[in-house]
Amino acid sequence: MERYIVCLGAVNLDKLYAVADIKGFLAAWGSGLVRGGEEALSPEAEARLLELLPHFAEEKGRCGGGQAANTAYALARLEVPVILLGRVGADQNGDFLKQSLPGVILDYLTTQGKSGRAYILIDPEGERTILVAPHTNDELRESDIPLDLVAHAAFIHVTSFVGDGPLKVQRQLLKRLAGRVRVSFDPGELYARRGREVLEDLLDHTETLLVTEREWQLLGGDLKHHPVWGPPVVLIKRGVLGSRLLTPVRYLDFPPYISPHLVDTLGAGDVFAAGYLAGLYQGLNLPQAVRLANALAAYKLAGAGREHYPDRRIMDAIVASLT
Repeated sequence: MERYIVCLGAVNLDKLYAVADIKGFLAAWGSGLVRGGEEALSPEAEARLLELLPHFAEEKGRCGGGQAANTAYALARLEVPVILLGRVGADQNGDFLKQSLPGVILDYLTTQGKSGRAYILIDPEGERTILVAPHTNDELRESDIPLDLVAHAAFIHVTSFVGDGPLKVQRQLLKRLAGRVRVSFDPGELYARRGREVLEDLLDHTETLLVTEREWQLLGGDLKHHPVWGPPVVLIKRGVLGSRLLTPVRYLDFPPYISPHLVDTLGAGDVFAAGYLAGLYQGLNLPQAVRLANALAAYKLAGAGREHYPDRRIMDAIVASLT
């Protein structure tokens, strides 16, 4: 098999809802969840959510989601060989999720149980508040991970789950792979809220950490200084400010590539991750890979969902302008 990238993380069915009164919903929900935040759901909480949503929200559709799945799909669009590891349900939603990932190698994806769901509440300003019901994602086991396959990958891209079990599996995996594969890690808010100490084993084996400003702050990071506990490369996604690269030597700011029409931010961070990995995969240097990531993420912002993920033609044009 040719060189490939492995993505490991939750695979979810994203259910989209328009919420006119997000303040009213959050007050009724009463968990402390804030606008733009993310929260995990127990089965009981999911049942309560489904009772509450009709009073505040209008369902707008569904699509495939999850950081790992989005990044894998984006890499496939860029024609980078990519394998997705994780779990989907043995149900109609699981079939839908697999069908939503054309080009991604799914031969090693475990199909069992009930598919995970993410309830994405979109307010009138376009902000997204997310509640995640993990289901089969939280049943991830070491036996779901083909160790030899991962060990021969060009990169493994690790993203979050909800429960403690999958986090333990990820810790053990990266320990066993230490020095054998390059690791990128995007913790998302769910993992960042756990705190740096909980993620220490993952951070110790990570080459590149990808975070938003909020996630970096939750981990105790400083925007201008590379911490002693940080992976060699820290990439901070800063929205309209572009991105910042932190290394032990210095920090560099990369201006944003402004989209002519901002349509949808959902998944832009995963396209950024895919662009960065695709850049390194094809031999770009570190600043060039970050610039490619910025440009591809900006391209995605101009369209809704995965329908506007950039393809190989777009990437090649950007790369030609960088070299």
